[in-house]
Amino acid sequence: MSLVLSGQGEKTSPLLRVARKYSAYLSYPLAICGLLWLLALPLSSFSRRAYFSENAMMPGQVYTTFGTQSHMDAMDRVDAELKTKDQAQAVEAVFASIGLDTETQEFTYTKVPRIGKHAGTNVHGILRAPRSDSVEALVIAASWTTANNASNVNAVRLMAGLAQYASEQVYWARDIVFVVTDSGEQGIEEWLRAYQGLTTTSPLFVRSGIIQAALSLELPPAKRYTGLGLYFEGKGGQLANLDYVNMVQYVSRLERMPAYLHGLKDVPRRAHWWTKYTSATQLLLRQVRAQAFGLSTGIHAPFLRYRIDAITLAGLPQPDDPVSAVFAHGLFTDADVPAAPMQRQIGRTIEASFRSLNNLLEHFHQSFFFYMLPANQRYVSIGDYIPAAGLMIASLLLQAMHLWWMQGPDELRSDSPHTRITRINAYYALLRATLPSSVGIIWRVHALGLVLLLIPQLIASSVLTDATTTAYLFTMALASISMVLHTSDIYWTRRIEWQQLKSIVSVYLAVVVACLSVMNFSLAVALFVVAGLPLVFTRVCRVDTRIRRALGVLMLVAVSPVCMMTLGMHVLGCSSNPFRVFLADFYRFGSLVYPLVCLVYWPVNLLCMIIVLIQ
Repeated sequence: MSLVLSGQGEKTSPLLRVARKYSAYLSYPLAICGLLWLLALPLSSFSRRAYFSENAMMPGQVYTTFGTQSHMDAMDRVDAELKTKDQAQAVEAVFASIGLDTETQEFTYTKVPRIGKHAGTNVHGILRAPRSDSVEALVIAASWTTANNASNVNAVRLMAGLAQYASEQVYWARDIVFVVTDSGEQGIEEWLRAYQGLTTTSPLFVRSGIIQAALSLELPPAKRYTGLGLYFEGKGGQLANLDYVNMVQYVSRLERMPAYLHGLKDVPRRAHWWTKYTSATQLLLRQVRAQAFGLSTGIHAPFLRYRIDAITLAGLPQPDDPVSAVFAHGLFTDADVPAAPMQRQIGRTIEASFRSLNNLLEHFHQSFFFYMLPANQRYVSIGDYIPAAGLMIASLLLQAMHLWWMQGPDELRSDSPHTRITRINAYYALLRATLPSSVGIIWRVHALGLVLLLIPQLIASSVLTDATTTAYLFTMALASISMVLHTSDIYWTRRIEWQQLKSIVSVYLAVVVACLSVMNFSLAVALFVVAGLPLVFTRVCRVDTRIRRALGVLMLVAVSPVCMMTLGMHVLGCSSNPFRVFLADFYRFGSLVYPLVCLVYWPVNLLCMIIVLIQ
């Protein structure tokens, strides 16, 4: 009520009076300052050197022994079994020969609703810890194919060697679960649902305790690797605990097989500041891409949904590696395996990591779960990057306050105390006349977004291909623009306050961005860039400026979901239409991108067009 009365000249707090006086001039600079804050994050002054908060891990304090002849023999048994058995049976036979409790899980799943079922098989073996009662467990996982659809048999072979090594030791305080899937992320998701008891269609009967941490392996065909790529983002923006990331990087350097964030190597310490800035910017953009849109690399992402800290280590082949070059032409055979020193170094890196995880006294909790990593062994804490979101939200709220005060004729904003009651009555009469129209427009646009959300989930299985998805998007875009023109024509002669409409939409978008910023900062920033910035700079055009009105609509079409997704196929590196990718991730992993596009991004874009067109 004080906010309403402050707009009518009533005495209020000094803060509201200052906000009323300067809100018209602060919204644009705040939005720009928020973007400049993001551009400053790659600077070294914003980041700090990584450190360990969990001292109980004691990384690098053990002597690694992986690589003996028995370990290599276990790896060779995988090749021998694959010659006579299929993949699942071969892995199960190798795990059983080592002495693990094994089980095979067969399951079916759908990539998107009503699109045919796909079958998959998971195999897992459990090494029972001799010094515990199976209350807690660690997981090593691998798929038969990498994220780039390359053969991942090298990782499966290494996993067999690690299982043989672990079975020879007596110091384990947690069970170790070895999981091999042939369906990538979806296979791990089905395995986790069965392990947690969330499904009855393909249950697991051989289980261990609560999973404390997980590590997935990807070793594409190569003889030699220059290092490991480290990936830590989940489908919904979840991140592995920073202590886990720092520990793996630390022990990998001790074993001379360094783990680089997203596969990007370090810039020399004496390099020019611009070289460091561009390298840090490239790394941060990769993290934003993976965190915001759920385009993670590796099968660790499903673990993070269940609050299990997980990462993926992917081998980085040498540029001139002969096996990697041959595989690019489709001539790779499973006999072309990494050299023994490479296998030994990678295996010892994983051995040292699991020895540190074995020392944990409790679940990861002391270090950060919200962070950004601009360089290897450096981090930006949430307290350093969250002000950018605060500036963006403040720009929307200040503009909403200013537009709410500025609605109606100038007589309502008089400061005369003698006409206070008259002005308040006139103000409420204005709200009664205009507010139903503004709310009706908002509901109508969001109803169209709800249709966009629901229709793809009801389409028959053979219809939703990449071509039909693109046609569907353009059809919805034409229907949306037709609705915008029809709505603008209806309200052309009616009483409607564009300041009121934009104020309500700004508050709505500010609340969405504020909630997202504490769950998925990258997605919140992406939503503000494609929906918030156009809203901030959108204004109504005069009747006689048709060219400006047309240019405004064209600019909004350029930042519409259809155009952005068409561009996203190249920027995000999607193999299929991003809309279809987001739909599948929403159905399988509960990703927020698809509902946000349908219920927030698309409606706000259409409302901006209506604001430009109405009188």
